[in-house]
Amino acid sequence: MKKVLLTLLFCSFLSQCFALTPMTDDNMMKAIQYGISSKQDKQTLYQLIDPWLIPERNLKNPYRQKETVFVYTPYLLAAIHARDKVEASRVPELADIKKAIQEYEGITLVGARLNTPVVLQEGEYTVKLVQEKTNLTPYASNYLHHEMISKVDKQEEAKKANRADDGKQLTRDEKKKDSTAKTEKVAVLEMQFYFDSSLFNPAQRYTIFISDKYCGERRFDVNPETIR
Repeated sequence: MKKVLLTLLFCSFLSQCFALTPMTDDNMMKAIQYGISSKQDKQTLYQLIDPWLIPERNLKNPYRQKETVFVYTPYLLAAIHARDKVEASRVPELADIKKAIQEYEGITLVGARLNTPVVLQEGEYTVKLVQEKTNLTPYASNYLHHEMISKVDKQEEAKKANRADDGKQLTRDEKKKDSTAKTEKVAVLEMQFYFDSSLFNPAQRYTIFISDKYCGERRFDVNPETIR
């Protein structure tokens, strides 16, 4: 599944540059080295893309743990592709990476990591990109995979920490409640959404909204000037 995710990331990216980083050969080599170092340091894929993650702003989803989106820039694609090559015991070639980027010009690909109480099916959620008066829906999407994690009740965690600071012992009912809370599960969904870059300006700020009946509306504000 890990290789499938990396392949999808590589094969479905854009060449339109969002960031201030021009994709010269020198910068491309820096991106490749970043990906190689990530693999050598045994980082996970999400540790590699951490500088690109955009947090959710509304914070109203009762099932949220750490919801984020990220835009696949040419720099990020080069790093991921290099990491994938190293994992396959192959040497990343600059020409191959440049060719792959050029093949997907005009596409804005946004990755998303969402939290829900159940695994959402097609039609159970809506996605839109808003930029001033422009309102777009993705022309395609990919459901990559999901995993189930234990739900962390942030309010209960804070209360528990306060009780510990006060030196108070948990009652039997409180211990039972804590035990029950640990058994609750939340789905972590990995998804991708494709937008036509010719219908808006990828170099200017825009917002991604993702909604479903269980979690309400999420908001992710994208500032291209901060994306490498």
